[in-house]
Amino acid sequence: FLAAEINRQGSSLSFASLVQGIFGRAKERSVVGDPVAENRAAIMVLAAYVHGSKLTALAPEATDWVKPRRVPLKIYGRRDFVQHFTTSAALAVAGGGAVSNAIGLYKEIDDADGGSGFSFKDLAADKAGAEFGQIAVGSESSARTFQGRIEHGISDKTLIPNVSDLEENMTDGEFKRRYGGVGSKKYALTVEVIERRIAASALYK
Repeated sequence: FLAAEINRQGSSLSFASLVQGIFGRAKERSVVGDPVAENRAAIMVLAAYVHGSKLTALAPEATDWVKPRRVPLKIYGRRDFVQHFTTSAALAVAGGGAVSNAIGLYKEIDDADGGSGFSFKDLAADKAGAEFGQIAVGSESSARTFQGRIEHGISDKTLIPNVSDLEENMTDGEFKRRYGGVGSKKYALTVEVIERRIAASALYK
């Protein structure tokens, strides 16, 4: 279905529209199936596609499945946001939101120490993805409600609320000078802003 949906949408394809299409299919299958299982499958397939991973480890029969056309999907014009979002969503449905958030934070700390730099924007994408995954598989009721919300339409802004004013690309030294490091009051306040924005999104209420 993923391969067919990518071809069907053609040049109008975006990450948000692909999510909407895939969850529309999950909703159809949930009429007689388990919405939690359908949402989990939708997220795992999306994450595998975004990261170019093979699904054979999860479903051996995937060897014979149609290979989807590769498209550089973006949120706010950035491919890395899609990668952060889908990774965290997949981790959330596989191991829980706490695991997803912890791994996302570790990645940003590691980036600050010689990588691409600590980014609150990336952390927001991680947290939004974790929330997406948690709600999608929280219960049968929340899974069905979530499918309905997505069906009514989503956008980059509903997936990852505004990040334009968040700092990024900070080295370890810069991060500690500006925020005092993880656990500081200023850091906690910034994370609180991110979490409030996510909670206020129509998708995650």
